[in-house]
Amino acid sequence: MSAITFRLPVVTFGIIALMFSCKQKSANPVVGQTDTVYVQQLISRGKKIQNAHIDSLPVIANSLIRIGQTDSNKTAIVYGELFNAHYLWQSSKHEPSMEMAVKCLSDIKRWNINQAYPEIYSLIANLHKENTNYKMAFNAQQQGLDWARLNKDTAEIISLLSLRAMLIHSHRKFFHDTVSRDTSINLQMAALNIALSGSRFEKKRIPLYDNTGQYYLDNHQYDKAIEYTNKGVALAQKYDQQRSLTYGYSWLGMAWFYKGERDKGLEYLNSALNIARGLKEPYRVMEIYEHLYDCYYSAGDYKTALRMIRRSQKMRDSLQVRVNEGKMSELQIKYETAEKDKAIALMDKQQAVKNRQLIVVVAGCVLFIVFSIILFLQYRIIRNDNRLTVMSNAQKDKALENIAFIQAHELRRPLASIMGLINVIKASDDHIDKECLAKLEDAGAELDNAIRSIIVHVEEEAKVNDTY
Repeated sequence: MSAITFRLPVVTFGIIALMFSCKQKSANPVVGQTDTVYVQQLISRGKKIQNAHIDSLPVIANSLIRIGQTDSNKTAIVYGELFNAHYLWQSSKHEPSMEMAVKCLSDIKRWNINQAYPEIYSLIANLHKENTNYKMAFNAQQQGLDWARLNKDTAEIISLLSLRAMLIHSHRKFFHDTVSRDTSINLQMAALNIALSGSRFEKKRIPLYDNTGQYYLDNHQYDKAIEYTNKGVALAQKYDQQRSLTYGYSWLGMAWFYKGERDKGLEYLNSALNIARGLKEPYRVMEIYEHLYDCYYSAGDYKTALRMIRRSQKMRDSLQVRVNEGKMSELQIKYETAEKDKAIALMDKQQAVKNRQLIVVVAGCVLFIVFSIILFLQYRIIRNDNRLTVMSNAQKDKALENIAFIQAHELRRPLASIMGLINVIKASDDHIDKECLAKLEDAGAELDNAIRSIIVHVEEEAKVNDTY
């Protein structure tokens, strides 16, 4: 009984400790999951809420940056910066948004995170557009589209074609261009046809329907405006794209208002206004006040129209749109200038390397030519030496032959005569000094042996020369 009593608290303590450990692990999902899969999950979540609940965007952005810095995951850092820039843009903090966007763009280039180029350029284009710098907006949009095509990213191609169409349409409205033809609808339809090619692009159809609805609204084709905008609203509700709803409700409200159903139109516009306030997007609130002004002004309610435009102007002044335009343009120009300076420095460095390589090649060629000349001259010298040697050997052979001939014929003839006389003297009966005769005979024999030895030596030398 005492053993059971002892084991029971031990087992209970073990179970509680295990439960506490599991609870601790589940409360911290980031720990141990900072791999590529988890980073991609965070990026996907961030993209989903970009046009819905931006208050959650900084949390995801900061998580990505923290993971990226801990695990040296460059993709996580880039998308963290991109989401922060997006959040700042939708919060109408345009200048810090551009600062973050420029930093993100620099990191994308530095780490070759090419898949993020279309999104960052799309954001930069929107920032310039909202600050009425259409030239830089078109430039950023085109760079994003070029990267989307290079990456073969169909979804981003759709988005950037739609963005270009929206820029064309907005540019004409801003500058009150009633002369040139509005080609934005052609781009919208081209992008929409791509988006309709597959179910995976269904979410991408939302801005296309909204922008097409706006085009028909501005061209006073209200039924078509309502038709296309309703399609966009239905998809925005399906995917909980709250920001897109502010556009859809605005176009529906204005279309119904201009068709004569003013209460229905104002209901849509007020819904758009409430959503924009809930999203804490002052720029959208400012734009919707401008839409309300247009409606009240068209109905002749100038007092209410004046109130709406004052509210819009007050918000515009607080957002310092014109001031931001200059500052943001300056930021991007500084970035582009720095990039050009880097490119020029790199080109200079590459040119210096090429120059050094050229010098090495030229020096090598010169050395080769000099070495070849030296070898050729050395060959000539050796050949001449050999020729002279051959000539010298031939002359030596000739001289030796002459010597041999002289010895063999010219010297041996008198020697033979001497030897013959010695034999005659020996045969005579006259008294002769035999000792002297013997010495004379020995000298003659010795001379004969010497001549023979020279002749043998000359013959051997001639044989050796013939061999070489």
